[in-house]
Amino acid sequence: MHDRRQILCALCALFVLIPAGSAQLLPQGLPLEIAEKLMEAKHVYVATQRQDGSRSRAAPVWFGIMEGAIWFTTSPESHKGKRIRRGSPVFLSVEGKKGPFVRLRAEIVNDGEKAEALGKIYERKYWLAWLGFFRPSKARVESGQTLLIRLTADETTGTTSQ
Repeated sequence: MHDRRQILCALCALFVLIPAGSAQLLPQGLPLEIAEKLMEAKHVYVATQRQDGSRSRAAPVWFGIMEGAIWFTTSPESHKGKRIRRGSPVFLSVEGKKGPFVRLRAEIVNDGEKAEALGKIYERKYWLAWLGFFRPSKARVESGQTLLIRLTADETTGTTSQ
């Protein structure tokens, strides 16, 4: 399986999911079948944990892979943004809003340069971003108008039900 992951990472670099000139890898700690699906996915479904412990409804989001993590942006006023700010994990599905989900650690990153790097990934992946729409921007992240979210695996990562 280790060889399979190396091949997958090489293919990712060829298909420009990873910025050119970097030695970025697919997110570490994810089940291989999810990592493989991430390579082809245009969006992922993201849910957060409510205060009562239940999972929110999953919403589709654009994403990019860089620095061995999954990145996306959201509004600070969204339920997703508020819950992540509160420390909620993120439940991610590549297959649809009904799951299966994998639990990931979410971190808000206030780094305009990372937002610009994600914007370049979006431009290559989404034609609307290439036209200048819905693209992460340094100014919006640094001003707090947009939250830049980094998802990584941790000790609780694993496939969960629905």
